Amino acid sequence: MKTEEDNRRIATQLMNTAMTYARVILKRYGELGPFGFSMSREGEVSRETLEIPRLPDDPKRQWKLLGEHMAARARRGVVQAVAMAANVSLAEPSAEGYVDAVAMTIEVEGGYAIEVTVPYKIYGGQLKNLLPRRIAVGKVTMEERQGGIFTHAGPTLVKGSEQHGA
Repeated sequence: MKTEEDNRRIATQLMNTAMTYARVILKRYGELGPFGFSMSREGEVSRETLEIPRLPDDPKRQWKLLGEHMAARARRGVVQAVAMAANVSLAEPSAEGYVDAVAMTIEVEGGYAIEVTVPYKIYGGQLKNLLPRRIAVGKVTMEERQGGIFTHAGPTLVKGSEQHGA
């Protein structure tokens, strides 16, 4: 059985991996669609992908499909934790004045679930990318939430945000 410390360590590892990926994609493309990472029973972290011929244009539909995919993997018992993330517009600007954020839901088998919001702002990227993009990250907020992937209730978006993306 996992302890609270184990759950936090797993969640932190998934959050750091997801934010590293988000920063790379935002820096390269300036936008971000829904994405996910999982941790196997052996502790290996990998990005989750959807094996469908055409991804829908609607980020909310992508989020739903990704959540269904991750819930199926959880039901089969092949993952011990998951992180789903999306690019969102904050209902109110962050303390730094940022209006965009990466919103994540992270769940560990056994009931531990958190909601993480990482506000950000993109600088640069103008003049046909002559000025390289730089991603400034604001203060991370975290709160406990009700699980959905391992309880089969399905994923939900972060409260107080509107999803947008690729």
